[in-house]
Amino acid sequence: MKPAIVATRKFGLEAAKVGMRVLQARGSALDAVEEAVKTIEADMANGSVGLGGYPNMEGQVELDASIMDGLTMKAGAVAAVKNVRHPISLARKVMEETPHVMLVGEGASKLARILGLECHVPLQPEVERIWKENMSRIATSKPERATLEFWAKYFSTLKNHGTIGVVAIDTRGNIAAGASTSGLAFKMPGRVGDSPIVGSGIYADNLVGGASATGLGENIMRYCVTRMVVEHMYGGVNAQQAAESVVKRILAREPSARNIAVVAMDTKGRPGASTTDKSFEYAFMCKGMTEPELKRVQGVPVP
Repeated sequence: MKPAIVATRKFGLEAAKVGMRVLQARGSALDAVEEAVKTIEADMANGSVGLGGYPNMEGQVELDASIMDGLTMKAGAVAAVKNVRHPISLARKVMEETPHVMLVGEGASKLARILGLECHVPLQPEVERIWKENMSRIATSKPERATLEFWAKYFSTLKNHGTIGVVAIDTRGNIAAGASTSGLAFKMPGRVGDSPIVGSGIYADNLVGGASATGLGENIMRYCVTRMVVEHMYGGVNAQQAAESVVKRILAREPSARNIAVVAMDTKGRPGASTTDKSFEYAFMCKGMTEPELKRVQGVPVP
């Protein structure tokens, strides 16, 4: 099998490069996904992934991550976890060393402490400055700043909700998917997006392919986007057709749905991607390529 890897967004270029090194050394798809995601988690300049990301309202960075093995259909996830440099590695530990699929909050943090994965990092200076400015603006907003309506309008204005999502296929034809994010900037404490949710943020099945989503988690979760994409591939279509079909279906049901994007890969190593927005960038690399390619897809027209 010709190994291949796909990753969300422009910063996915570095992730794809690292993951492909693993695949070319005949490493597993799981290892490739984990190492690819770790590369972006370690980038302290990335405001939407890892400990360098934007914090919640209280100034604490809460991380979400998940990983899934298409061979065994096993998965692991962590949500709202603090002080972990590589939540994707912690998610894999949940999958392989516990009887659970997901651990959250303090429970996930305790496991990280036991496994030696705990890491305390202060807010990055620029991130802290922007957080304080936003909290000051909220504190002086009028009227009704404590109402649910106020918070709903406030969160609808936030645009920082990037995710590193990766799907890989190895030389043995095994598929894995993973995702990691620091979530919506200045979110309510305990808020969890789609990234750690199997079937929403990620999904993988050796029978047909895998997918990983990025964007506004609340919208992605409502449609179980990645499971939908894989279901379409069960029908015999390739990854690109599956991704486009799902987005068209979402927009047919809800024309105003925005901030949803998905990358996918089928069992032949063919990539796919689609979005409800104007356009979306993703990285792709396969055996024979010396560098990953940055691809762009145009958004599906609203019906």
